[in-house]
Amino acid sequence: MDVMKANFFGNVDSDDRLYSELSRVNNELINAQREVVQRNVRLERAEEALRRAHDDLERQVQERTKELEKTLSDFREEVSVHQKTEEKLRELSLSVLRIQDEERRRVARDLHDTVGQTLTALKISLSTVGNAVARYPETADFIADLNGLADQALQEIRTTSYLLHPPLLDEAGFAAAASWYVDGFNKRSATQVRLQLPERMRLPSSVEIVLFRVLQESLTNIIKHAGSATVDVLLQVDQNVISLSVRDYGKGISAERVAKMNGNGSDVGVGIAGMRERLKELGGRLEIESDSRGTLLKASIPPPKTV
Repeated sequence: MDVMKANFFGNVDSDDRLYSELSRVNNELINAQREVVQRNVRLERAEEALRRAHDDLERQVQERTKELEKTLSDFREEVSVHQKTEEKLRELSLSVLRIQDEERRRVARDLHDTVGQTLTALKISLSTVGNAVARYPETADFIADLNGLADQALQEIRTTSYLLHPPLLDEAGFAAAASWYVDGFNKRSATQVRLQLPERMRLPSSVEIVLFRVLQESLTNIIKHAGSATVDVLLQVDQNVISLSVRDYGKGISAERVAKMNGNGSDVGVGIAGMRERLKELGGRLEIESDSRGTLLKASIPPPKTV
């Protein structure tokens, strides 16, 4: 009896422990399920927040892209307008240079044909008057002075006319005009120019007038700024390039100034800008090098097909 009672109470205790264990496990499962549900809720919220952030970022990217596209479009339009403006200015500058050349040619011709002829007629008249009054000694010196002034005026008119546009440039080409110009330059200036030119050379008139203007402007600048006793001028013509080099041995130009001259800026003076535009029209370029030993200006032009 005691044994049966003990077995009965033993089974009861075992069932209680089992029930208690099952309850604990069940509670843990419930808690675990609740935790899973809470984690799912948090995950859904995180995913929703991520979607909103992604959508917001996408919207911002689209807005920024539109802004950048508009900025790029505005920039391209501004660059296009700037390029068109520069091209118009270059065309205007070239037109002015062409007009100047034509005007120089016209003025030179008028000086030679009108003023020069008038002075020649004056000399003839003075010679006639001089013969008529030869018997009056007191007037001989006066007539001689007038005749000398007429000679001087005639020479100055011819020089001015030739400097504006030397007839040799049209008649015999750059080599003859350059030789005449340098010869007169050496007579009028303390600076002496040594000229080296190919023999029997003719180039298209558009090239020859540009080379002559470059030579004129270069020597003028040397007289004004370089203080050089000598200048070397060299023209070289081959199948690849026509180049005119003008080298002086003066005080040189600052590196900053040289950089501006070799650039595309306009703050370089009318003469340099004019040379650069003339050469650019022919597909050429202007290069300047300078240091304490002097300055080298080099004008390069690709040979025309007719050369």
